[in-house]
Amino acid sequence: MLANLAQIAASGHPALTSAGARERTARRMFECLPLSWIEYFAGAGTGRGTRAPRFRGTELLYRALASGRGAVITAPHLGSWERAGMALARLGLEVHAVSGVQIHPLLARALRDRKASEGMVIRTPSEGFAPLVQALRRGAVVVLLVDGDVYSRSLPAPFFGQRIPFPAGPAILARRARAPILHAHASRGEDGSHEVIFDGLDEADPRLALSEDLARLTMLVARAQERSIAENVTQWCIFRPLWSAADAA
Repeated sequence: MLANLAQIAASGHPALTSAGARERTARRMFECLPLSWIEYFAGAGTGRGTRAPRFRGTELLYRALASGRGAVITAPHLGSWERAGMALARLGLEVHAVSGVQIHPLLARALRDRKASEGMVIRTPSEGFAPLVQALRRGAVVVLLVDGDVYSRSLPAPFFGQRIPFPAGPAILARRARAPILHAHASRGEDGSHEVIFDGLDEADPRLALSEDLARLTMLVARAQERSIAENVTQWCIFRPLWSAADAA
């Protein structure tokens, strides 16, 4: 994690210039992961518990959905992202999300069932793109956390100053389903409040060759995630090394 923060600092992040600042940030990042699960379980089921997230930028959400082809929502592991998914479902949207094993393999099935009771359909990478494309064509939203390691195809994209393999799923879905890509992130306020923020919208360009458009869209997704993470780096819950020499492209 400190290596990740060092790379973000090298890209010009002003709050991470010293080793001490990066260590303090790392401690806050570690605190955020269990807190996000506590917030999820406190808010699940009845909608009570911690305060429901507010939405910002919903005009982009409804603009994306206006075409009737759903939306691919890309987000990083920021803030209380699990509660953000619940909040989307409570808007009355059909919500699909792709996830690997969460918390522990023995708990994964129970957690998927609990999310299903909240209106979220959890898909696994082994199911492929077909059910996601079908959901988008019904007008659903497909939520992809694109800074993790749950993906089946990647393309190189610049991310905090270096090119790394970045998930190509959002771009592939946008081309196949002709659905827009909506950039979003969750943010936790100092007072314990939560926001779900929509801050960008991109679309596939069928005039471009497939490979060119996939590369363009993947770069735009990476750029949006970079912006959100830079603004909320203490709430970022990714701990695997992203910029190792083996992974750099």
